[in-house]
Amino acid sequence: MIAGAGFVLWQKRVGILAMLLLVGALLAMADALRGGFLGGGGLIELLPGSNYAISGPMPPKTTTIKEFVIEGQPEDGSVRIVPGAIFSGYLFGGSMWRGAIVVETNAREGQYQFKIKESTGEKQNPSLVFTVKVWPDQLTLNANSPSSLTRWTGRNPFFIALGLVLCGMLAAGANFILGRLWARHLAAHQCGEIYKLRRTERGTEITCEIHCDCTIHPGMPGKIYRPSGEVVCPAKVSTCENNQVLMLVDEPALVRLGDVGCLLPAATEEKERTSGILPD
Repeated sequence: MIAGAGFVLWQKRVGILAMLLLVGALLAMADALRGGFLGGGGLIELLPGSNYAISGPMPPKTTTIKEFVIEGQPEDGSVRIVPGAIFSGYLFGGSMWRGAIVVETNAREGQYQFKIKESTGEKQNPSLVFTVKVWPDQLTLNANSPSSLTRWTGRNPFFIALGLVLCGMLAAGANFILGRLWARHLAAHQCGEIYKLRRTERGTEITCEIHCDCTIHPGMPGKIYRPSGEVVCPAKVSTCENNQVLMLVDEPALVRLGDVGCLLPAATEEKERTSGILPD
């Protein structure tokens, strides 16, 4: 029994690790959602030398891209909207356009608002208003992120949450495997974890999950161990049915749930009987 104590020790450690990783994933997800709620509300944050794909409905009374009027572009054109092509909308089939926000390498830090309309003075469609914030570099962009994890690590908090979830699942899987190995080790030595402890007229009775066979009988000696392998006290089989072994313990104050009850092999039983430890 002692030889397999490492299974339960590592199972506990890996279980704690899995719990910490999954809790960390929840915190990372909360940080990511918080960053989304406190974000720029439609603000597009870009760096010099980057492109950002956009699309939208056609402005009223327009049929071609040449009819677009784009307001808000700086005179040097360092930040600009470049319409690309017209296509049919996926939901209702109306005409839409796609294009990109282009930020040149010489673009200055600042905030730009672009409005796409037509020349006849129709009411501005709010979905055709794009607000762009240009940051000088990635470090400055990260430092101004509403996400704490992005400010600390420079990483997307959703990716951090995903990584923690995957690692937590691996740790949980290892915990399950170690638990199965521990259970097989106990079964191979006619042992079982104590999951019930109660006081009866005959004394304190513990219940272990041990496979019942013809070798187990009332009065058969046993011992109680800590999961680490330390001996707690002797015990004696009371009954065995439905793969549950009930044993009476000699020192009930020392026994607790989660300890391990083991049956002594026949050779050990005979040795203790002939030596006078057990009565005939």
